[in-house]
Amino acid sequence: MKAKTLTLALVLAVPATAHADSDFTYLEPGDLTPGSGNGAEDYTVYAPGMRYPMEEGPSYPNSQVWGHGGGSGPSGGQCHENNYSYPWRDNYCETRSWSMPLCPSGQGHQGQDIRPATCDDSLYWNVAAEAGTITNIGSYSVYVTTANGTRHDYLHGSGNIISSGQSMAKGDRINKVSNEFGGTPTTIHLHYNIKQDVAGLGFIFVSPYMSLVESYEELLGIGAEVVGAASQEGCSPIVGWAQDEAEPEASIPVRVFFDGPSDDPNAVGIEVIADIERPELCDSLGSCNHGFSVELPRSLQDGTPHAVHAYGVGVDGGTVTELDDANDFSCDPPTIPDGVRRRVSGPEALSAWGLSPFWDGRATTDAEADALDSGEAFPEEPVVARIDDGSDATLWWIDAGFKRRIASAGASEAWGLDQVEVQDWPANVLDDLPEGTDVRDEVFMLLLADGTVYVVDDAQCDPDDEDCEPGSSTSNTTAGTSGGDDGGDDGPDDEDDDVGGTGGGGSAGGNALPPYMAEEDGCGCTSAPSPAGAGMLALLLLGLRRRRD
Repeated sequence: MKAKTLTLALVLAVPATAHADSDFTYLEPGDLTPGSGNGAEDYTVYAPGMRYPMEEGPSYPNSQVWGHGGGSGPSGGQCHENNYSYPWRDNYCETRSWSMPLCPSGQGHQGQDIRPATCDDSLYWNVAAEAGTITNIGSYSVYVTTANGTRHDYLHGSGNIISSGQSMAKGDRINKVSNEFGGTPTTIHLHYNIKQDVAGLGFIFVSPYMSLVESYEELLGIGAEVVGAASQEGCSPIVGWAQDEAEPEASIPVRVFFDGPSDDPNAVGIEVIADIERPELCDSLGSCNHGFSVELPRSLQDGTPHAVHAYGVGVDGGTVTELDDANDFSCDPPTIPDGVRRRVSGPEALSAWGLSPFWDGRATTDAEADALDSGEAFPEEPVVARIDDGSDATLWWIDAGFKRRIASAGASEAWGLDQVEVQDWPANVLDDLPEGTDVRDEVFMLLLADGTVYVVDDAQCDPDDEDCEPGSSTSNTTAGTSGGDDGGDDGPDDEDDDVGGTGGGGSAGGNALPPYMAEEDGCGCTSAPSPAGAGMLALLLLGLRRRRD
């Protein structure tokens, strides 16, 4: 699959984006409201990788009893602004009469009270922190127990949408934050517990505070990074993976630059999406679809070293991180396939077709090009047709008086024909055209030092010509001629040869490319003439233009 070729300006113009909540702060575990008890200075993340138990932020863990509106708190109602501001404050082990082996006093509050974004009742969803099963639904409590025995408790919610024994995926909705407490007054909050089997102590309540801190930062994308790696061996494709830790399930763009880093004006960049499933990533990243693969551009397979720089782009578009392990490659030029050489008139024709000399072209000497017979000039624009009555869904490339079957999706994509508006032609018109060879599955271009570009393709010939073997380099190449190279050795004064050249370009086989290759993302807005064959075909093609999506 072709990758999108980037201009440097596109890469550098992306603005940085701030995280969702840059004001987030929290006090250390065990730092309770003065007078509310002795906290546990426990930095353990007892549920690593869990999801934050409220569906969205911001939210505010702090004391309900010792906060505004609480029984032991200062004046003011529960909706006081101080209750809905940072920093977070731990209240695990806050003074209670429950037996708590991990608390300094041996007694205390079993978990953490969490206020939602606002003081509104039954507006914000509580969600499963981990995959598990509903093991209890009480008058104001719900328990979700995981496969390893960890229990997540949700208290004071309203409007349960779950049932006992139900399987839960991480992030599934449970109920809404409320103040249900069996008739006893409390504030609008989620009381959240984590209960685990702790060696020597049994199945007990552990501090949820640092697990909440870690999962909240992930929820908001705070401190998250784009991570990944890219590698390349020999002349094989560049392969790797990339993930945005702030959106770990998302498949993100990867930009690969050749011959320099992204800020080098001489570097050429391409973009792909890291969405290939790689099973080895499932456990380490938590999801699998983060792989990517990039074929080496044929124009850089020239026997000289080329640097590779790969960058992962975060979901926010502003986080761009260079991936580890990308390296240099040096590959000999690929073998030129059999066929005939078809001259491309210039960058406007390449743009009309969506072809890329950088991606599909090979630096070629004059002698190598002359080893192929000359064929028809390459059409200025593609034309794709099918029978208008729907009796046959076959798509045909109309090529210099021949119809050529587009036999595969790969061929259609390689030649840019998948972006061409299909034209409905009368069956008798298509039937009257001689059938040429099927469209090749790949594009192969020859790039000469003077800027001339050829496409290597099959020769076409009239089936009534007994001396012609379609597709061979000795085929008659004059049927339906619309101009082109005469097949001889053109001298410096040959005007036909000057049509395709743009001057300059450096030596074949070196790093220099034809001058217009750096401009292949141009507008392509020159209105080129439609390709024309003989007789009625010329009339049918008159005025036809390719629709660009």
